[in-house]
Amino acid sequence: MQSRQRQNSDDWTKGSKGILSFFVFFLAIGFLLYQLFSSIVLSFDYSFNVGARGVAAALFPFIVLIYLGFIARLQIPSRESHAPIINSFIVFLFWTMLVIGIDIAKETAYFPVEELLYSSTLAAMLWRYKYRGYFKALLACCYGVLAGGLAALIIF
Repeated sequence: MQSRQRQNSDDWTKGSKGILSFFVFFLAIGFLLYQLFSSIVLSFDYSFNVGARGVAAALFPFIVLIYLGFIARLQIPSRESHAPIINSFIVFLFWTMLVIGIDIAKETAYFPVEELLYSSTLAAMLWRYKYRGYFKALLACCYGVLAGGLAALIIF
């Protein structure tokens, strides 16, 4: 009787973790994509040339990721130590705070730094997922992005 109750409890816990993970994943990716696309639209409002540079800056990290990760199949050495998942969370927390701080303090529209930083963040998340090989590594990055966004909202 008690093992059946424990199994029901474990199923509920797994289900709630799955829903929460799904929500965090789409919220973090949605936040980054919104920031990326809104900065591209704003750069097109400034001028067509600046907008074209913004699109190029947004595509650049993904082109590099696709080439290095999928075409050239760059491999991480097998004897390299794997950092704990908490490192991904901490790195993406501080990185997101830095990116949002630069986004807020940015004065010029001539250099597409926002587009480059947001797309680099997305590409780095995909890179971590591809070479870690499991969804928990990507979720750690997503939690770091959300925590960094909230910390930047508090600080800035």
